[in-house]
Amino acid sequence: MKTLFVVRHAKSDWSTLNQSDKERVLNPRGIRDAPIVAAHVAELQTTPQLLISSTATRAASTAAYFIDALHLSPIRVVRSDAVYEASVKGLMEIVNSIDKEVTCAMLVGHNPGVTDLVRYLAEESFAHMPTCGVAVITFKHASSWQEIGRGTGQLEAFLYPKKISS
Repeated sequence: MKTLFVVRHAKSDWSTLNQSDKERVLNPRGIRDAPIVAAHVAELQTTPQLLISSTATRAASTAAYFIDALHLSPIRVVRSDAVYEASVKGLMEIVNSIDKEVTCAMLVGHNPGVTDLVRYLAEESFAHMPTCGVAVITFKHASSWQEIGRGTGQLEAFLYPKKISS
């Protein structure tokens, strides 16, 4: 069985003029929410062995909170430009390329890609992945990541800051 945590970066700051989209940082709400959600994920039964993050500043910063909460070794973290602005097809190429020995992975990226990925994998119809949202998808019949595709996953949990704090 394989498990994939799909994470949308925490809330970012739009206030800095002349800053590229890729350089946007987390805003105060994002800085507040990310460690709370990461700590909640760390309490779950399953811990990712591999974290793949977009290289965009807001995604890498969000990933850092999860890395810390999950006590992931730096050798278990991959930063990839391919995640930034990726479509479902691009994200699936990343997921399908994960080493077979990894049973649980986390992908930290951006909308609309992460929402579309969850819909594609679990055939779920939720409206969208909120900032700092986490979808936990299991693939009960997959022995390798290459076997994962449309509708092969089961959405086990869907967490986001407002749900955790309520």
